[in-house]
Amino acid sequence: MATSNQYEGAMRQMMTESDQSCPIATQDITVNLKNRAKAITTAAYGPENPNLPNDKYWQKMADEWDVSVEDAKKSRCGNCAAFNVSQKMKDCIAQGIGNEADPWGTIELADLGFCEVFDFKCAANRSCRAWIVGGPNTGEAKDEGEYEGEMD
Repeated sequence: MATSNQYEGAMRQMMTESDQSCPIATQDITVNLKNRAKAITTAAYGPENPNLPNDKYWQKMADEWDVSVEDAKKSRCGNCAAFNVSQKMKDCIAQGIGNEADPWGTIELADLGFCEVFDFKCAANRSCRAWIVGGPNTGEAKDEGEYEGEMD
């Protein structure tokens, strides 16, 4: 029978390990897709294909923000304060992609980072209603902390 001290030690070890681990959405595609779907439905994460003109999407965002379409197009995930592109986060994303694809090629091609508001892998060329001035989070500035979101 385990004692209270054994449980406390195990709990401390699990908490320490989880503090150093990657966000679950970088490792579990199902969690990532669920969180991305939430960003799409609640915050208009998009446009689906940023390489297309997407006039309706950008007009909608411009109307919501009361700015020109040109200005709305400047508010992208890639310059959002919640867009984490620290080396540690990119390592987590690459680890989650695994060796079945070229993880670093995928990260570079899609310009991937991690959205700390909705907890999912995010493309820099997209946007959403939750956009925050001042990004991205490179992990280099002294006021940019480590990711502190949920790990499950």
